[in-house]
Formats: sequence, C-alpha cells, structure tokens
Amino acid sequence: MKWLLVFLTANISACATVSDLLKNREAETSDNGVPNLTRASEESEIINAEKVLSRGRFEEARILYRDFSARKPQSVFYQSAKMGEAQALLGIGQPQESADLYREVYLKTLKEQPRIAAMALFNMSFAYEALGDDLKTVAALLDAKRMADNLPLETAYAEIPARLAAVYGRQGRDNEARLYLAEADKGIVKVMEAKGSQLQKEWLAKTYFQMGSVSTNQLSADSFGDFVQGQRWVQVYLIKALKLADPIWSQRSLEKLQEVYRDLYTHVESATSRSQQNGLGADLLDLCDQADLYRPLGGRTANKLETEFFQYIQEVRKKVEGHLYSGGETMPLTVESERRNSLKRSLPAKPKSNIPLPPKVVPSEDPNL
Repeated sequence: MKWLLVFLTANISACATVSDLLKNREAETSDNGVPNLTRASEESEIINAEKVLSRGRFEEARILYRDFSARKPQSVFYQSAKMGEAQALLGIGQPQESADLYREVYLKTLKEQPRIAAMALFNMSFAYEALGDDLKTVAALLDAKRMADNLPLETAYAEIPARLAAVYGRQGRDNEARLYLAEADKGIVKVMEAKGSQLQKEWLAKTYFQMGSVSTNQLSADSFGDFVQGQRWVQVYLIKALKLADPIWSQRSLEKLQEVYRDLYTHVESATSRSQQNGLGADLLDLCDQADLYRPLGGRTANKLETEFFQYIQEVRKKVEGHLYSGGETMPLTVESERRNSLKRSLPAKPKSNIPLPPKVVPSEDPNL
C-alpha cells in the first residue's frame, strides 16, 4: 500500500457555537409571538444540554434533550432538541436510531428552517459512517455541501471537504481525496480571514476534532488497509488539536486518536494467521511513522496531551513489532479479539491486551445544537 503524506497548513477555523445557530433560528421564527423571557429560558436549557453533550456525557444529554422536546413541543427550539437527541443517540452507540432521527429533522425543517436542515444532513453523515455505509455518508455530505449558504463557514468550507477526503482516501480514490483536502485547505484560509481576531482556541480545537474524527465501528481485518489509508489523510487534524491544549476538545482528540490506534492494534493482535498479522501490522506501523512526523519541532516543548499521545504510539509500535518479529506461529487472543473474529471455541483464560488502553469512546459529532 503506497505511502501518503499530507502536509496541510496550520490555519483552521472555529466551529459555530450552539448560540450562534440559535440566534439564526430566532431570526427565522421571530414573528411567532413567543415572549422574550420564555425564549431565553428555552434557549438556556438547550445550551446547557449542549454543554453536557460536548463533554461526552451522552446518556445524560439524551435525557435532557428528550425531556425538553416532551415538555415543549411548540417551542421554536423543538427541532434543536431533536438534533441534540440524535447526536446523543450516536454517542451511546445507536447509529441507526440517530440516522433516522436526523432524517426526520431534515424533512421537517427543510422549508422553514434550512439552517437546521443543513446541519441535520451534515451530522447524519456521522451516523451513516458509524453504520459502515460510505455511499450514504458521501451522499449526506454532498447534499449538505449544496446547502453551504445555510451552514457555518467552517462546516461548509473545511469540515465537509475534510470528511469527504477521509472517505475517498479509505476507498483508494486518491485523486478525489487530494482535491477535497486542497479544498479544505482553501476553506481554512477563507474562514480565518472571516473570523479574524474573533477566532477562539476552543473553536479551533473543536473544528480540528470534527475534521479528524473517523468512526471505527465497522473496522475489520478485510477493511483494515482501507481504513488506515483514510486515516493517513486526516489524523493530522487531531494531532493539531492536541497542540491547542483545550480542556474539552483537545482531550477528546487525544481520546479519539487512542481509540483508533487501540482498535487497529486489537486487529493486529487477533489476526488469524501469521501472514495476515504481518500485513496488518505493517500498515499500522506506517500510520505510526506518519504520526511521528508531527512531533513538536524547533525546540517547542510538547504539552501534556501531545506527550501522552506520542508515548502511546511508541508503546503501540513496540507491541506490534513484538508480534511481527516474534518466532511463534500462533498468538493468544484477547477477549476482544475472540469477539471480533466470532470464534466458536472457548479459551482457557481471558488474557487482557498487553497495552494499557483507555476506555473506548464512541465518536461524537459536532455538538452544535
């Protein structure tokens, strides 16, 4: 598999906040006669739920959003609550329910609230990706792209092209991947110029997280090489997010990177033959090599998150090399390995993975709403 190196500019935009989109929604529904105090109270509830969601407390956020929509079905923020519930459903591992709810929101808001409809399409792509449906993922992204006027600049001009590049990259469609990465790069410059001094570190880290997040839900030995191919294109965004040291989005970027490398290593560890393990391991080592290119240089001291990530991939590298260069023809399977390969035999013991790994974090999407 050929080596792909992606060198992108460090400039990137900030994600739109929920309050930005809520203000847009108010403009769309300004004549409905809802008292300002009621509107402010409802908006406060939605923003509070969004904060819970952004911290990865998905079940708690789902309850908050569902409670709001049950109590206030006539609220101008009703569809915002439905959008948040869809994001929370994806976070707790229910991508099909999430996709269905996003589609419902899209259909109900397309005419009257196009900004919500456009964001529903964009977020729908994360649910389809988690389901392993690249065709629908691309369709949702392209449909959202056609509604660019109703999206935040960073979503339309940076996040969507970057996500398209990741999908095309894992499909081996390198020309399309390069074109969309170039488009994302231009979009970053465009948003930086538009935001100017208003650009905030939190927004930067959040956008990096969105651009680099890829689901591992459908990862398998057969799709391993394609997944690594796509990951090479976009892992740089998550690594750049680490540099910003934002307490929420940089931390989540670290967790996402560790999740990806953990899941990839699990497949190397659980390979059913020496030849398969050699092939998977070589791909993973290549990905580690590319990540190493983004270590802090020029005398800059790595922050805590960067240090933790680069130490982590060094540990992954050692363990992979231990498998590849060991003399044995067989290797023990972890419980996770047994589950992934649907083995019908039982093991005498349930050995744990050799690498101390963090708990799996289900990928979340842009918690704007």
